[in-house]
Amino acid sequence: MSQSEPPGGVFGLSYDSETNIFEALKLVSTAIIVLVGVWPIYWMTQLAFTEYRVVEDTVTAFPTPDIFSLGNFTILTDPVVYTYIFNTTVVAIGTIVTVIVVSLVAGYGLARLDFPQKENFARVLLIGYLFSPIVIGIPLYQIWRGIGLLGTRVGLIIALSAISMPFAVWLMWKYIMTIPEAHEEAAWVDGASRWRGFRDVVVPQCRPAIIAAALFAFALAWNDFTFAQILLPSTDTTTFAPGILREMSQSQFLPDGYLMAVSLAMTLPPLLFAYFMQSYLLKGFQVRAL
Repeated sequence: MSQSEPPGGVFGLSYDSETNIFEALKLVSTAIIVLVGVWPIYWMTQLAFTEYRVVEDTVTAFPTPDIFSLGNFTILTDPVVYTYIFNTTVVAIGTIVTVIVVSLVAGYGLARLDFPQKENFARVLLIGYLFSPIVIGIPLYQIWRGIGLLGTRVGLIIALSAISMPFAVWLMWKYIMTIPEAHEEAAWVDGASRWRGFRDVVVPQCRPAIIAAALFAFALAWNDFTFAQILLPSTDTTTFAPGILREMSQSQFLPDGYLMAVSLAMTLPPLLFAYFMQSYLLKGFQVRAL
């Protein structure tokens, strides 16, 4: 061994030993991720396709042909469950639209307009992340009850949009800053108004930021439990997560197979949405980089 070559690794071990330890740690980390993240989804899926009468007595790695069944998914046709799914869809779409529209306008104003205390205003937006939903949920309950928004989907959309807005506004602000003002100025020279320049020049170039904000707002609205539990006390307007909890509390017997089937049905949309939108998001940033 030459004098210039170090005698061992960082911890006095040989490089082969350190490599083996590193590979072992990677395997352990992968196993933990699979156990915590993937295994519950797999277990939910296999229970959803298992005959509900044997779920309580039989534990299988995968449902065999004799106990495989699609009957658990008939719960999706139940009027109450259908109402929960419909309300969740309406709230998620409403939150996405509200967040995108408001954050685009606010982000454009922060990026292009000068007004007093602009930087401080942008910093104040982040204060919204300092509060847990349960902390502001009780005051919102009192306010919403006073102005007639308690128990309405519109009230929940406003509350969820307010939570999503700080991230979306900052994202739009920083992204619009990367768009040269010369693009808008060229449109103004051609006779376009500021609004038309914003609509036809800025918004199309903000597609990656719009998709990112939509992903964040969708995930927050679709999986929300706290605000929906507090602000939607009525069964007719409540969303899926608190609705299923109420059904479990009120029903004497809710088969695990049915519960897993409806949970799987509600888990797939955000997973698929994130998968397909993420590909467009990455593609948009790659095009932007060119």
